[in-house]
Amino acid sequence: MAKFNPKQAQIYIQTLQSVLTNTEDTATRVTPFFTKLDDAKAADKISEIPAAEFAEIKAEFEDAVASYQSNAQQLAKASAPVRLLGVHKTLSAAYTKYAEATQLMSEAVIVDGQSVDNDKYAKSEADQAVYLEKIHAAVGKIMNSASMSR
Repeated sequence: MAKFNPKQAQIYIQTLQSVLTNTEDTATRVTPFFTKLDDAKAADKISEIPAAEFAEIKAEFEDAVASYQSNAQQLAKASAPVRLLGVHKTLSAAYTKYAEATQLMSEAVIVDGQSVDNDKYAKSEADQAVYLEKIHAAVGKIMNSASMSR
């Protein structure tokens, strides 16, 4: 069995913490825009959002997608300790799928004509929930493993 490398584990955990912090910051930044769109969508008042605000919602969604895609790339490149390889691969795959689901939501927001593709939007919401749960489960396993090795 490969020898445990504490330095590699430390670098990996720092990378993971950076990705998680960036994810949380991105979600915090985009939530008010998501809420505004979701509320308008539920009330069937998408057309009442001022055009500039609607374009800003789309831009914020695109920024979030870029951030999540960057995080997914960081996870894919991260060098996980041998004993965490399986759960890391699960985490990386789930995060990539989460970024793709976020991309789908961004694509559902159509600035030209100010509309929302309801099918894409609903699929995105469902997929994001599934993959976010998988991310949380994998992170929990990694953190439990990391705390047990101390």
